[in-house]
Amino acid sequence: MNMKKYLLTVILLPVMFCLVPPDAGAVEGSLKVASVFTDHLVLQRDTTVMVWGWADPGSKVTVKGSWGRKSVSHAAADTDGRWECYIETPEAGGPYSLSVAAGKEEIVLKDVMSGEVWLCTGQSNMEMFVSGFSGQPVEGGAEAVLDAPEYSEMIRVFNIKAAKEQEPLESVDAAWERTDSKVTSGISAVAYFFAKRLTKSLGVPVGIISSPWGGCRLEPWMSREWLDKSVRSGLSEAQYKAILDRREVDGKSPRQLATMYNSRMYPVKGYALRGFLWYQGCANLADNTFYNRLQAGMVECWRNMWKDRENRMPFYFVTIAPFAYGNDCDDVARAFFVENQLSSLDIIPNSGAAVTESLGDKGCIHPAKKQEVADQLALLALERTYNVKTGLGSGFPYPERIIFPSNSTLSPCMVRHSGFEVELLRGKEANGEIKIRFANTKAGVGHLSVFGAEVKGFEVAGPDRVFHPVKAVSNRYDVILDCSQIADPVAVRYAFHNCSDSDLTSTFGVPVPSFRTDNWSE
Repeated sequence: MNMKKYLLTVILLPVMFCLVPPDAGAVEGSLKVASVFTDHLVLQRDTTVMVWGWADPGSKVTVKGSWGRKSVSHAAADTDGRWECYIETPEAGGPYSLSVAAGKEEIVLKDVMSGEVWLCTGQSNMEMFVSGFSGQPVEGGAEAVLDAPEYSEMIRVFNIKAAKEQEPLESVDAAWERTDSKVTSGISAVAYFFAKRLTKSLGVPVGIISSPWGGCRLEPWMSREWLDKSVRSGLSEAQYKAILDRREVDGKSPRQLATMYNSRMYPVKGYALRGFLWYQGCANLADNTFYNRLQAGMVECWRNMWKDRENRMPFYFVTIAPFAYGNDCDDVARAFFVENQLSSLDIIPNSGAAVTESLGDKGCIHPAKKQEVADQLALLALERTYNVKTGLGSGFPYPERIIFPSNSTLSPCMVRHSGFEVELLRGKEANGEIKIRFANTKAGVGHLSVFGAEVKGFEVAGPDRVFHPVKAVSNRYDVILDCSQIADPVAVRYAFHNCSDSDLTSTFGVPVPSFRTDNWSE
């Protein structure tokens, strides 16, 4: 080869290699499914579900489930490449496969189950792992982790850990997983225990979409649209401006409006669910006069995302637990906040609450009794959502009638502070007793199998508004208070502090929430 030909070859050879097309198998296809559709997923059973994703604009997409009849759907990708297909899901069972095809491309998802799907979120008490936090255990956590393989086929989790975002995300970096021991140890204890109760009671697979973030406020979980539409009219201008002015700080818990809505709700918007579980509030403790409206607006926002115009998707939440907030057990901020939380039951259709009054820990903001919280949520779901008659009832016991002695100057009336109505009466005798009758309790209140046992946490005040602890005993559906040392008893409070030794529950162990009969300001 002469020198001229050699130089020409050296110059052109790299160019020729650049012109050779890459191997077709290395090119990422244009067909994609939304990130919530992965192997091991759980589809909501016995309904029509949306499956969506992206493909070349105008291309025909076919979605097919292996369960057969009515499991095929076709759609054309729009000008942005997005497509949506709707297929009917079978009764509970599996495993199945789900295929998505467009032209020569096909995606096949394996180990698909049909069952019940719930979205669980909130802050650290929802986030707290089955294995607990450092120095903060979960009762029964180790046993649950060891038993996890027995339930790993039936319980699946989609654990979202996306960062805060200023604009809505279409996708998240997460995948459905079977809950083997390793997975179970690092997921939400409340969500897992709830799922375990459901799968044991209903005999169906349960899928949990989990996305809590410790210390988060509520406002990041809703959009500006729904803040303005559902909440603003009930806020002062200062309160509304404070919400809009909050900004995220690197390394800190979410605080800015819509950032969690953008990163953790929007990517799964429309994925068929049965309902929502919510455990949050500590970060909003100061908002104890309007938290109920924030919570109601957030639920409206979520139901709108799922096109639930008839409020069919239940919303079950947990009250914040007793704790020495501000290092002060005697303060009443938490009690007023719980009152406001529970009052949202009046303005959120198809809602229910799990109460933590006797489940807290004054020295730890993350109480260990997560199984008891999950059991209350499961009872709400079984009785109200699935119409399973357990014989235990659902919801918490509450006072329905309180009779003061005849020497009280109380004016008989009805009061409603916490999502339940209480009738206040005066009796015919100055017997030094206040009698409280409780409702929504199948077998009464008080310590198990002990009538006439003393219960703690009750206080009585006269017109001077000074509350005094009083002796109280339970007797089936009633609690009798000794108010003989108070000349003119006009008000009762129960567990109305950040934390106390209050211990009144139903005979099934469901706590009575903090409550009051007065309308005195904080």
